[in-house]
Amino acid sequence: MNKYQTTKEQKEEALAEEIHNIKKWVNPKGKTRRVSKIEEDGSKTIALALQMGDRTVFHSEEGPALINKEQKRKEYYLNGIEYTFDDWNEIMKGKEGLPWYKKAAAKGQTHRN
Repeated sequence: MNKYQTTKEQKEEALAEEIHNIKKWVNPKGKTRRVSKIEEDGSKTIALALQMGDRTVFHSEEGPALINKEQKRKEYYLNGIEYTFDDWNEIMKGKEGLPWYKKAAAKGQTHRN
């Protein structure tokens, strides 16, 4: 047998190892959760959290990630990092272009696959 030929068992073992390594980096079970907590003064705080595998962080691209209406408190987070409203707004405005799955089209035209 040639030293560069692989057996079926070796191919299956290599494939299993590759799948294991991919699962470390890609977590299809990432979820956005809306959780709430009753504070000591009786007000309710709502938090938007992004759960990525074994790690959960505050995250919201639509608005504040922590909201307490009675205390008039709003905190802005992206991937667990707290920002002021101005910084958060600047980051959100800095997004450019279309998502990868859309194509640019002139008004009134469609580009379908």
